[in-house]
Amino acid sequence: MFQLKDGHKIKGKNRKHVFLFLGYGAEYSLHDLYVYMAAHGDKCVEIDMLVDPNPESTLKSLIGKSIVFITSAHFLYDIINFFFYRTHRKVISPLHVISTLCPVASVYYPHDLKDPIKAEEVPYLPVFDLLLSPKDSLQQYAGLIKTVNVGWIKRQRRQSASSPECPNASRRVFFPGSYQFWLNRGIGSFLEHYAPLFNAGVAVKLPRWHDNDVFEEALRACGIHTYSSEANSIDVMEANDVIFTEALSSVAVEACALGKRVCYIQNAKLDYLDPRKQYADVGRIHFAESPLEASRLTKDALPSNLSTMGYFDFKKARNAIHELLPGEECR
Repeated sequence: MFQLKDGHKIKGKNRKHVFLFLGYGAEYSLHDLYVYMAAHGDKCVEIDMLVDPNPESTLKSLIGKSIVFITSAHFLYDIINFFFYRTHRKVISPLHVISTLCPVASVYYPHDLKDPIKAEEVPYLPVFDLLLSPKDSLQQYAGLIKTVNVGWIKRQRRQSASSPECPNASRRVFFPGSYQFWLNRGIGSFLEHYAPLFNAGVAVKLPRWHDNDVFEEALRACGIHTYSSEANSIDVMEANDVIFTEALSSVAVEACALGKRVCYIQNAKLDYLDPRKQYADVGRIHFAESPLEASRLTKDALPSNLSTMGYFDFKKARNAIHELLPGEECR
């Protein structure tokens, strides 16, 4: 890991700040904020550890600079305890970045609406200076950290309607929350297990993760409507009527908040907690016992939800970050 000399301090509050954004693949939710702040004159550096072969080099280049650290990564995950995820990339935890670069301010924004802050992460919240919150309920942490609700970053106001690729005729799409599980077992097992959904014309949207190209090419070769893993998942949901999900992911929370009809596919190997209890306060969700049962459901057989999801406020988020920096004006 990269290291700093003991007692390293940033001196001079009028130095130009560097805004460092860090995350990992589908768990990096900050790219659009990075683009927005860079376009508004902030000096920004972005590290997505999924695609950056050597994040250590970039981090070392920032030693001695006045850093504002902004991350959506799990606080404690590094290459040692990230073992379940098949990766050859360097994985550096936010806590390691904070302890070595000594940023003048540190900001956390969740990448997940179901578990935005894991129980084991709560004691570390005071290490950060600001929690940019995607929803009101995180105000419960205001006693530990300054908390500002800025909305869900994947839902954005656009000048024109967003169309994520060609239309999906079925208006039904499946988001595998257990992609890593099936990646470890192979595309053949994935296709076999979810064949009833795909045979019924349900489209699929994979998370942005390893070997997406292999899975996507195989799915398209089978004639399955496959959205790019790079597509905004909220845009894909808004373009469809029925959302299928599994493995206790954020998708069910997001889809309910968008007012979509949601079907959760139960699986004893993936449901480490009871999904009915986990989603009890999320919205109206139909729980299917298998992909076959799910594939036979019509739109009208699924309960509807009310749209409650707001839009991300880029200006408010940037202002909240700049307010951490005394003597700086946010233009």
